[in-house]
This record gives sequence, structure tokens and C-alpha cells, in this order.
Amino acid sequence: MKGEIDMTSSSYKELYAKPMVVNTIDECEFYHVMEVPGVGICGGKWDLRDGVDQYLGGVNFSGKRVLELGTASGFLCFEMEKREADVVSFDIGEDQEWDIIPFVQYDYKKKIDEFRIFCKRLKNAYWYAHKANNSYAKVVYGSIYNIPEEIGAVDIATFCSILLHLRDPFLALQNAAKLVKETIIVTDLAPDSFYFSLFGFGNYLRALAKLVLLGKHSAALNLQFPYMKFLPNFRTLEHKDVWWQLSPNIIINFLGILGFTETKVTYHFHELFGRKQKLFTVVAKRTA
Repeated sequence: MKGEIDMTSSSYKELYAKPMVVNTIDECEFYHVMEVPGVGICGGKWDLRDGVDQYLGGVNFSGKRVLELGTASGFLCFEMEKREADVVSFDIGEDQEWDIIPFVQYDYKKKIDEFRIFCKRLKNAYWYAHKANNSYAKVVYGSIYNIPEEIGAVDIATFCSILLHLRDPFLALQNAAKLVKETIIVTDLAPDSFYFSLFGFGNYLRALAKLVLLGKHSAALNLQFPYMKFLPNFRTLEHKDVWWQLSPNIIINFLGILGFTETKVTYHFHELFGRKQKLFTVVAKRTA
């Protein structure tokens, strides 16, 4: 893989971020719980430590070049390196704006500024842990809607719990897919069924009963309907940084359009702030 890229070119050298020097853990924000060598366990909102392989779809990373979208503080990057992957981490650049929902009812630009501070602390955590883990991973900062082709071909791309935060999840997938030779992995929060999500609990039960009367096959087909639900609500001003509830089947549809038609879906549970959350992972192989 590396032979396909001219690593002596100036464009290659400019593409990858220079390692940041972070002197103290106090400058860091860890998105995932991880053990940092020389420090110990560092906190985070998600704890994936007991189920990394399930979270990543059970894919073999040995000898694979991986483009990891949305690395945050780097937990999955370093875990893939432990599994003998050559990782290129990608995350939002300093000159890019987080996809905050632009509610006019409050100062959402202030929220963007708050996220810039948050992202800076995430990057500090990444580089602190990068050094502590003796990582060889490279990092590219920029817009997920304009991923540099200079990164070159990769075997695998991972989208781990980031599509729900993006205004245009399909465009993000499309931009990464042009670099991927083999596999795309998408992990996200498992949604309610289509009818529960659309109609609420009472109407969901009535719809389910009707579908069962039409036959099990029909019910199963409709309850697996590919959909994405728009979550921001102007009445409640929620959610401020989450756009979509995505079903596994719409991910499959997106990836099929992009030439990844051989798919497998798995479900698993992980801790978010100490509470179990159900997630799904779609592993899609390129076929066209």
C-alpha cells in the first residue's frame, strides 16, 4: 500500500499534521474511556473496552491500511493499531465548523465556539495518548465532506458513531468511499423500529398488529424499512449536535449506491455514561 504513495513529495508532507506537544493530562478531554500508559484509566462518555471487536464488526485489521473518520481522542485508532492496522486518523480541522443545528432561537454560533474548545481538548488527548502508546498513526485534519485524495487508497474506512452528527451523512460516506478498496464499517446508535419512531408507542402497537395480520413476512419487511429520522426540534431546541436517527437498512442502501453491496449487520451493547446503549454495525464489502 505505501508503495502507491510518494512519501517524499511536498504534498504528502503537508497533508499530515505535525504531532502536537501536550505536556499535561489536564489539557485533555477523552471521548472514550482508555488506559493511557504512564497515566492509567482516563475517563470518557463511552466505554468500549470490553467490546472493541464487536463495535468494529469483527473485521480483521492485520496488515490493512485504515482511514478512521472522526478519531476524537484516538481510542479506536490505537486499538486498531494493536490489531496490526496502519491507521490514518481523520478529524475536523481548526478552520472547519462543527455541524451544529442552526436554531435561530438561541446563539448557536456560541455553541460552535464551545465545540472548538472541546475539539481542541480532544486533539490534545489524541496526541498525548499517541505519544504514550508509541503510535505510528498519521493524522489529517479537514472537512469530512472534502477528504483529500492525496491520502491515497485504503483497505478499510471506519465511521464509528459520527454519521448521526453530520448534516449530510451520505456525502461523508461518498467522499470516503472513493478511497476504499475493500470494506466500509459503519457503527451507530440502534434506532427504534420505523413505526415506533414515526408514530409513537401507541400507534406503533396498532401498526404492528396490522402488519402481523398481513403476515409475518410483510411485518418483518416493513419493520426493517430503510429510514432516517430528523431529530432537531425547534419547540424544545433539542438536539443541538445530533441530526439523524439512522436505520441499518438506510446505511446499507447508502453503501449499496456507492458500490458496497455485500453487507452484514450486527448488534451489540456498550456503556454511555455508565448505562448500556444498543448499537449496530454494518460491515460492507466493495463489489463494484
